[in-house]
Amino acid sequence: MVKTRRSLGSLASDSNVNGEEALRRVGPERTPVQRHTMGMYARREEAWRPLTRQSVAAFLRLFILCFVELGNGLLLQRETYKLLKKALVKRIIPWIHNRLVWTMDERFWPMSLQQFEELDRYLADHLPLVHRDDDWGPIRYFFKEVVKQTP
Repeated sequence: MVKTRRSLGSLASDSNVNGEEALRRVGPERTPVQRHTMGMYARREEAWRPLTRQSVAAFLRLFILCFVELGNGLLLQRETYKLLKKALVKRIIPWIHNRLVWTMDERFWPMSLQQFEELDRYLADHLPLVHRDDDWGPIRYFFKEVVKQTP
């Protein structure tokens, strides 16, 4: 039998469609990294797809969740960390570098100032070779000039 009734998102609707026991079922606990990754996949923002400003922002958020913010639950495998670092160095940073627009209008920037500050701090502390890299230098210079010129 095909189920045609769907829950409308409220508790009353869920108990009406799925029965009283639906409210007692506990779903699997997910870490913030898992929830963010599932959202990226649902919005088709993976790093192997053509990059956009939204997908770069989603990747940077995932990178910060995995590497910087502690307490996100399960530790990832070593290969996952290597793939994230490789995607950052080989795809994300060159994409940002190639799309720098020397304007004060933030909607034309490839990443926000807040994302830059978080990533720059992490790179300076933990990945100094990437921080001194030829692609990251102009990005750092651009955002330092933006900070100087904003009142």
